[in-house]
Amino acid sequence: MISLAGMFFTETAGTSVRTKVLAGWAFLFSLLGDTFLMFAGKNQLFFMAGLGSFLIAQIGYIFLFQHSNKVAGIQSWFNLKQHQGWLFLYFLYGNLVYFLLFPNLDSILKVAVFIYMVALLGMSAMALNRNGTKPLRSFRFVFIGSLLFVVSDSVIAINKFLVPVPSNDFIVMSTYMAAQFLIVKGLILQYTKKG
Repeated sequence: MISLAGMFFTETAGTSVRTKVLAGWAFLFSLLGDTFLMFAGKNQLFFMAGLGSFLIAQIGYIFLFQHSNKVAGIQSWFNLKQHQGWLFLYFLYGNLVYFLLFPNLDSILKVAVFIYMVALLGMSAMALNRNGTKPLRSFRFVFIGSLLFVVSDSVIAINKFLVPVPSNDFIVMSTYMAAQFLIVKGLILQYTKKG
């Protein structure tokens, strides 16, 4: 995450302070989430701290994507109205995963996982809302990255609370690393107008 953040700030040096702050917010709490989850197997508190860190990171990405729309001259919520099919799929997916996990969650995790699921899918919906951003690869990279983020976190949850997932570590890390790379690269493409 540190190298990706360095790449973003180096290649987008001319962007606004607001862009830098929002990006730094998302990157910093992603890094903290990575760190806490490394020790999640030792203590449940590390998992909760990781979940909380990634929750704050997702909120940061939501604000960053909304800001990138303003930079691109796109109305904040306009594109979502044209993608109601996607919004229904997010709603359906979120409810299905939460329904499956629910019996295995304690009272605190029932609330925490619900809030995180809303934030995670909200982040991906805001990535979808960037449709129309130039160049087109910027939109595609960020949106695909957001979907991979959903896959990665879903596998973590299913493996921890439902059933063991074969090759869990490989799936989680590969999708997560690809997600963060694509999001960062897509944002760089927008702010540098490359591609």
